[in-house]
Amino acid sequence: MRIIPWVCCGMVVVSTVVQAQQRRPPAAQKSAVGVTIALKVGANKYDFTGQASCTHAPTAAIYGVVSEQWNIEQSDGSRALHLTLWRPKNGSSDMFTLSVSGVSGSQTVNTVKASSAPAPEGSGSVTLAALGTGATFTIEAKTATGSAVTGTIKCDAFTPAIAEGGN
Repeated sequence: MRIIPWVCCGMVVVSTVVQAQQRRPPAAQKSAVGVTIALKVGANKYDFTGQASCTHAPTAAIYGVVSEQWNIEQSDGSRALHLTLWRPKNGSSDMFTLSVSGVSGSQTVNTVKASSAPAPEGSGSVTLAALGTGATFTIEAKTATGSAVTGTIKCDAFTPAIAEGGN
């Protein structure tokens, strides 16, 4: 059986075009910066010094509340921490979400208040003290079950936040 050369070439071109259309850009990776975490979660300590993600968005929104936003994400093995601080531009009180896992089980605090937001879980405050290009966050919080989460998280710097949901 003889294969006609132009048919083979056509198949290669079609195959290349289909592969090119299927390529997707690599997922955006979060830049790591120096972070120091010194928390007490219930009766246990959550200490960490190393690299983690610290981002900042001058303008963001949660449940329609336009805010300035800071976000810290850190994980190492079975432990993980995620803090997001929202400073509403309308002058209302700061709001935050905090989850810590791998120390005293999994602990969550959510103080976000907005008309369409789920009911807050727990209570407390996060204060922000700017330090050069970074900041220290001081946490005084209690989960809905009464577990205390207290201490500090220091980010040496912040990278720009990447919009989620296409905005």
